[in-house]
Amino acid sequence: MPAPHPLTQTPSQAHRDGAGRSAPRIAGVDAARGLALIGMFSVHVYGAFSADGSPTPAWMFAGGRSAATFALMAGVGLAFTTGGRRPAVGRGAYVAVATRALLIGLAGLLLGYASRAADLDVDVILTFYALLFLCALPLLRLHPRTLIGLSLTLAVVGPVVLHLVRGALPEPAFDGDPTLTDVVTDPLGLLCDLLVHGNYPVLAWTAYLCAGLAVGRLDLTSKRVATRLLTGGLALAAGAWLAATVLLQWFGGLWHLWRAEFSDTPWREARSEVLWDTSDGSTWWSLTSRAPHSTSPFDMLQTLGSAAALLGAALLLTRLPLARKALAPLSAAGSMPLTLYCAHVLFLATGALSDAPDLLYALQVAGALLFAVVWRRAVGRGPLETVVAAGARQARRAAECHEPVTARPPTEPVDTKNP
Repeated sequence: MPAPHPLTQTPSQAHRDGAGRSAPRIAGVDAARGLALIGMFSVHVYGAFSADGSPTPAWMFAGGRSAATFALMAGVGLAFTTGGRRPAVGRGAYVAVATRALLIGLAGLLLGYASRAADLDVDVILTFYALLFLCALPLLRLHPRTLIGLSLTLAVVGPVVLHLVRGALPEPAFDGDPTLTDVVTDPLGLLCDLLVHGNYPVLAWTAYLCAGLAVGRLDLTSKRVATRLLTGGLALAAGAWLAATVLLQWFGGLWHLWRAEFSDTPWREARSEVLWDTSDGSTWWSLTSRAPHSTSPFDMLQTLGSAAALLGAALLLTRLPLARKALAPLSAAGSMPLTLYCAHVLFLATGALSDAPDLLYALQVAGALLFAVVWRRAVGRGPLETVVAAGARQARRAAECHEPVTARPPTEPVDTKNP
């Protein structure tokens, strides 16, 4: 048996696919997902603005970027579960992806009850995440170059479409995160919330999934690929940020945004708010914003680039044995994001330590990393990940019973890393 690649974990740390064959995980992919996870923790714990009206460090560094990375990594994982570099997409694969989407969406809708009961300002991403998976079904066979082109197009055109249709589509009747009840009582409002009105509008956020799907079709054990992700991502992020800054600072974008949406606050006090707060989209100038979750073309391109750069950096760092060991707890957390994300939201809903954000954040990060390391060594795949994988596997088998089985060439590995 050949030795495992130095960037992947040993078979004892691998999960198994539906056929029972072990598939090693890529440490850098898990580490990037783990960083995105703790970044989302920080935004949820510290919020966007401090008491004096200035943006929190968490909002400045992780706001928008962590959620975008989470969505991009969803695309990477989706690529891995559908054949990796050599897509193997048949009826079974489509049914398995759809089943994953439904189970993740169910988890998000159930979390909505806890979020509403505690009046959390979290905006649970899982229901949007599930719809992204369903939207990805027609994209699974596309070439990486096509997916990258589609991603960049959606990042630019998607926000414009949102601006045009947002006022024409009904807003949801519910307040807060969606729940199972809303599926029955307000299905149209729920769909419009997921596609257009929510914090992660799928009409635009499919750009992140397309990019991740393209990246997942590449050889992520290659230093060249990792370097291109890092340098290309940094260039895209910096270019988008600088372009937005020029429009905001030199062409009057800040003043126009303030006049249209923030004029209740004096200009000197509102400047920071205009730069960092999410626009309501009432003016075309909102498309020049670079604030987190503003879903402008510049916000989309900036966060898309930073997500790719983060993944590239993690892949390069984990090529170094010492760095790989140091990042092992993050990689463990990144291997079970669904479990840890749900536990994080439920813990926030208890209200414990809400008046001590520093302690709350430290406790949540330390608890997540410790649990992930211990569980991974003792059991392997995360608890909720096991449930979702089992459901997808059973759905795949049921679907494949009704279609001819095409054998894969013996030299072609089954690449199902990091589902």
